[in-house]
Amino acid sequence: MNSDIFPWLAQPWKRLSSRRAALPHGLLIHGRAALGKTTLATLFAQRLLCEDARDESLPCGRCEACVWFGQGNHPDFRLIQPEALAESAEPDPGSRKREGESSSRQIRIEQIREVQEFLAIGTHRRGLRVVLVRPAEAMNVAAANALLKNLEEPPPATVFLLVSSAADRLLPTVRSRCQRVGVSPAGDEALPWLAANGVKDPEAALAYAANAPLAVLEEADERPVRDAVLRELASGTRDPFALAEACQGVAPPRVIGWLQKWAADLILARVAGKVRYHLRQATTLRALADSLRVAPLLAFDRSLADCAAVAQHPLNPRLFLEDVFLRYAQLLEPHNG
Repeated sequence: MNSDIFPWLAQPWKRLSSRRAALPHGLLIHGRAALGKTTLATLFAQRLLCEDARDESLPCGRCEACVWFGQGNHPDFRLIQPEALAESAEPDPGSRKREGESSSRQIRIEQIREVQEFLAIGTHRRGLRVVLVRPAEAMNVAAANALLKNLEEPPPATVFLLVSSAADRLLPTVRSRCQRVGVSPAGDEALPWLAANGVKDPEAALAYAANAPLAVLEEADERPVRDAVLRELASGTRDPFALAEACQGVAPPRVIGWLQKWAADLILARVAGKVRYHLRQATTLRALADSLRVAPLLAFDRSLADCAAVAQHPLNPRLFLEDVFLRYAQLLEPHNG
């Protein structure tokens, strides 16, 4: 194996490579977020189009096909994704949106129709055509049904790669037309990689990120704020206003995610004496959990789920977070112990 692939993707890569001898027309690469599924699918797409690769090796990166792919203009490859993901620092002047118009977070039927036009002509390099759809769950119903027609009657020499962090949200008929390749949460093989990328205490960081290594790096800038908030939570603070103040500049969904993990570990510590996310705070969490009753803990956890549903666009983020931390403070009141 070439070292350019994330170490925890070595086994999924082997499973993908093993399908090259009898390549299906549809592959569904699925697993939780921040595991590198799109990287895996993109490398496999390039490998399928590479003209100088061997066996289970990664694409050569040198042939004409790989050069085109790296430049984003291989004529036999199409990437289908929501406009919001496709935006770049230098947007295409020909696709400028009207003032006030936002980018779509869905994959629209028009995008699938463009793929159908692409499939109507022969391949340019006399090899395969590859269509990568990510995240596949972003397809609206019309787009999914349009893609289904291609999966049911696949054009020759064409492979569809669907990447999803929520495969259960895909149409069952779409799932059934694809062979599935699961990407499991990373294990100890990710620890040296995290350490090499400057992560301190990679074991604790990986546990907190639910074994999703890329999430560790994505949240690195927010880690000092998160750690400060966690220290306050561990100390049993009852000052919701100070906690909300500490979170200024952090997106509310992130803060709710921190609290959901904290609540989950409190519940786990209370009923099983162990934790999942906060390895270094296990003793503190067990002591805090022993002072709380299960019912209020579960009620607080359910309230966080409700908050998560509206956290993306709260009317007033500061008041929103103050209210959430006030609920936590109430959880710690003696009558809830």
